[in-house]
Amino acid sequence: MKRVYISISIALLCSFNCLAQKKDKREGVYSAYLHSVDGPEDHNVDTVNSVYEDPLIKVKWEYAYSQIGFELKNKSDQTIKVIWDDAAFISMSNESGRIFHKGIKLIDRENPQPPSSIYKGTTLSDLIAPTSYTKYVSGQYGGWRADPLIPVTQGVMSTKIEYLPAFIGQTMRVVLPLKIEDKVLEYIFIFKTQFIEKKRK
Repeated sequence: MKRVYISISIALLCSFNCLAQKKDKREGVYSAYLHSVDGPEDHNVDTVNSVYEDPLIKVKWEYAYSQIGFELKNKSDQTIKVIWDDAAFISMSNESGRIFHKGIKLIDRENPQPPSSIYKGTTLSDLIAPTSYTKYVSGQYGGWRADPLIPVTQGVMSTKIEYLPAFIGQTMRVVLPLKIEDKVLEYIFIFKTQFIEKKRK
């Protein structure tokens, strides 16, 4: 009987080891780039540098794990306001949620956020982060934690991360309403996920 238990234990151990070995781990990072934009018809999208431009604005985006940073230049002759309370992040699973931006305290992220004014010829450097992705963890090693926009985590001491083809080419969106005089223009910036593999020397 003991031999049977030992045989079963060895078989299970081998099965778990085989499953673990099947994980494809690579040196690299998951990221996202600007793919397209729902906005004014007269516009240009540079997918290589994640830059959007039309006659009114120019925006450069930069993905950063749990947030997306941007620099928005006002090319118009009028003040542009970013309407934060109507902005949103739409995840890879098509879930829409409220966002917060730079300068907002984490504890106040669910509260109303006043618009940011961008005067003519000036640039706003800011970021967007989904409010629901940020949470406070209690305990001795607690504190504020932010989940990644692409739901793959990497070990602290590891240089490799699991390569998941299903997470590549997925779509996430940022809805950013801009007010110019009395008109609100709703821009929807569409991002595609990618895996950037570290090149071996």
